[in-house]
Amino acid sequence: MTRNHRFTIGWICPLPLEKEAARLVLDEEYPQDEVQYQNAFYLGGRIGKHKVVIGVQRGIGLSHATTLAEKMRAGFPNIRYFLLVGIAGGVPRYGPPGAASEIVLGDVVVSYPRGNHGGVLQYDKGAWKGQGRLNFRGHTNGVPGDLLAAVNNFRAEGWSKTNITDVLKQMRRKLDERRQHQYDDPGPDSDRLYKDTYEHQDTELDDCGACCDAKYIVSRSARGHAATRSVDQPSVHFGNIASSNQLQISAVERNRVQREHDAICFEMEAAGVMHEYPCVVVRGICDYADSHKNKGWQNYAAATAAAYAKGLLSRIP
Repeated sequence: MTRNHRFTIGWICPLPLEKEAARLVLDEEYPQDEVQYQNAFYLGGRIGKHKVVIGVQRGIGLSHATTLAEKMRAGFPNIRYFLLVGIAGGVPRYGPPGAASEIVLGDVVVSYPRGNHGGVLQYDKGAWKGQGRLNFRGHTNGVPGDLLAAVNNFRAEGWSKTNITDVLKQMRRKLDERRQHQYDDPGPDSDRLYKDTYEHQDTELDDCGACCDAKYIVSRSARGHAATRSVDQPSVHFGNIASSNQLQISAVERNRVQREHDAICFEMEAAGVMHEYPCVVVRGICDYADSHKNKGWQNYAAATAAAYAKGLLSRIP
């Protein structure tokens, strides 16, 4: 337990694949038997000057995120901040007409106050009224001031200072030959954004390339210059992250929540941590939160999120 006191940063991964990406950004990894609590092993290491302990949830959802945060705080009592780092669904376009921003697969979203919310909102919380209408109620805590200052400082330095491209290269060099392409950028041709009105045509397990009509795809080039990305140069977006216990795979619902709450990202864990603990959420975009959800971009999105989070830690004293 004495060794556990050295950790000041708690890093939460909802999925095992996100934990593997987190492992690859560590500057130093500690022996597993030195990082444990209540018969459970955690991943421990150093990023810059920070001692970081990394845990993975036992299941998806807000309650599992809350439980993991509770156990990590109890087992590693000097944790000062939490980072929740992983993959999520993104809103393809947000912002005012004439100055809209485009989110493409592989981009990174960071929880940040926008409109009436402090960076994270639980959008399935409220009271049902009338004809099946959920009247939203309640708010989560916002990103705490000192963490928000670190985010602002990092943001002000500009994209080049995020160092995402270099960190991705470093991650790949740690892999053996068999896995060296695991975190490659899948590229724009693999980025399929279907028109909002076009639903997935078969079971959720079928790849869209085999069952969905390509004529309904809106290519990156058709989305304009704002959707253009060079290899390994994802954009970073800042705004509200919509969190709930429900999997978001409806373009119509995605667009409604975006309009009503200025949300730009959808996931199933952040609200469970933000209620109780000082936390910033970093998400790599692996799909568009619609019926065409698939796993083709998950590894790369996990890597871009981990790479950004590593840079952010260097701005936290």
